[in-house]
Parts: sequence; structure tokens; C-alpha cells
Amino acid sequence: MFGVLGTPALQLRGYGDVQYHLSDRRGEKSAFALGQLDLFITSQLSDDVSVLSELVLEGGDDNTFGFEIERLLLQYAPSDYLNIGVGRYHTAIGYYNTAYHHGTWFQTATGRPFLFAFEDEDGILPIHNVGVTATGRVPSGKLGLHYIAEVGNGRPYSPGEEQVGNITDNNNGKAVNFGLFARPDWVPGFQTGVSVYRDRLTPKGLRSIGQTIFAGHAVYQTPAFEWLNEELVIRHDPRRQSSVHTAGFYTQLSQQFGKFRPYFRYQYLNAPGSDPLFGQDVGRRHGPTLGLRYELTDFAALKIQYDHTARRARRSLNEMTLQAAFAF
Repeated sequence: MFGVLGTPALQLRGYGDVQYHLSDRRGEKSAFALGQLDLFITSQLSDDVSVLSELVLEGGDDNTFGFEIERLLLQYAPSDYLNIGVGRYHTAIGYYNTAYHHGTWFQTATGRPFLFAFEDEDGILPIHNVGVTATGRVPSGKLGLHYIAEVGNGRPYSPGEEQVGNITDNNNGKAVNFGLFARPDWVPGFQTGVSVYRDRLTPKGLRSIGQTIFAGHAVYQTPAFEWLNEELVIRHDPRRQSSVHTAGFYTQLSQQFGKFRPYFRYQYLNAPGSDPLFGQDVGRRHGPTLGLRYELTDFAALKIQYDHTARRARRSLNEMTLQAAFAF
């Protein structure tokens, strides 16, 4: 727990990936690419106080690298009924965002469903937040209920602005998120839950907008099999205007056969053109993903993935990704 000088010891793990991507998107060139270099650092300060951080170096479209603190949390966990953290965290909307973080090695596929794309990859959700997050067990016997409660700055949606409120907030209101999920003892590997996220947005050039995100999930995972299902509805309530709803879902199936794991994902997202934030930029997109993951070692995997995406009022996209993901 403590280093040679009596200070808390650091535990460091690293995750990275390299990939080759091809696409028929107009103007896009096929290329090799370094993915994220994810440094995951933890330190136990006492029996019930710890620090968690996730530091990421990532290349951009201009071939330069940028650094970002993706997560930084001081955590206090006195019992199974309370684990509270302060800092920057992955918002507990649905399942995927807190089950899979920035190391692609953990994910079966080469990337996240586009419902849960990161903010700097044109994602529509507040994937990250800065504030207070808490979770823990709810006395419920074999039902295995857990609660989630979070309050943070929320996401700024103004064009050209940093999409995570790391230091300042656009308004005095705070985003809140509440959820419940169950892990029943009688079905090991199964989890189901719901969450509701609420914020008041003040993007530049637009009237104040109320944002409510309803999420539900049902997943079943064992070492050899996974079936992930999630659905989201995002309601925007512009002041003095009618509310607008954006809906999306994905389902993902995979089965391990020795060192091989074929997988399938179908995803859907539909933002009406009248949405004040998403509008024509998001639109409707949907389509299948087919892939194969090969476990090269216990800490390295090779993946090949094909994506077909149909888009409203635009030509469909076909993409192929070959990826080497690893932990060290």
C-alpha cells in the first residue's frame, strides 16, 4: 500500500491499440493509425480511501497528439452500501459507459456503439462529467439491487467549445443522474437497470434547453458469451417550444470459440431535423457490424470489423477496421 518513503504506492497499467481503417466516406483516406495510449493509475491511500486516474494520449486528424485527463477521482468506500467519488468520471448513463472505459482491449469490438461515442468523436451524450458520483448496494437480498446518484457540471454543447465542463459551467444549474440496476444471484452474469439524467443547457446562440436522458439496459455476460442490449431516449425541451425526442438502441452478441470470438452488433439512432442541438448533423443512422476477435495472448488481441451504416438523406457508409489492441 505504501512506498519506500512512506508515501502511497502507485499501481500503473497501460492500454493501447494500432489500427488500419478503410472507408468509402467521401474525402477519407485509408490509413494506419495509433489509437489511444491509456495510462490507468490507482493508489490506495487508506483502507477506504483511494485515487483513480485515467490519462490518455491520442492522435488527432492533424497528425499531432493531445493529452487529456479522462478520469480523476478521489474515492471513499467505507462499505458495500456507499462508494463516493469526487472529480471527473464517466457518467453512469446506461451500461456501456461505465463497463468500458478508454482501453479498447477490454471491448469485444474495435470501438464503442455510436450511441456511446466520446464527445470529441461527435458523440451526443455527456459521456464525461465533473462533480460527485456515488453508488452502492441497496438491501434487497438475492435481487442484488444497486443505486447510482450523480451531480456535476454537465456538458456544454456550444460549437467550438470544449465538450466537458472541466473547470467552468455554462450556468449555475447542475446536471443530475439517478439510476437503479439489479444483479440477481439466481442468474449469474445478468444485469438490468434504468437511469434518468437531467440538465438545463444554455448553448451559445440558442434559447435555454432542458435535457432529459432516459436509459434502460439488459445484459448477460459470461467469460464465453455476451449479449448486450441498451435503449436511450433523449428529450429536449426548448423554452417556449414543443419537446423533441431522439431515440437510439443497440444490441450486441458474441460467443467465444477457443481463441476466436465472432461478434455481431446492430445499432440505431434517430435525431429529428427539428432537434435544436442535433438536427441534421446527427440525423438517422443505423446498420449492422460484423467482426472477429482473436486472442493473440492473454494481453493482446487482433480484431477485424466491418460496419455498414445507412443514413437519412445521405449515402450509406461501408467501413473496415483491422486493430491490434493490448494491455501492458
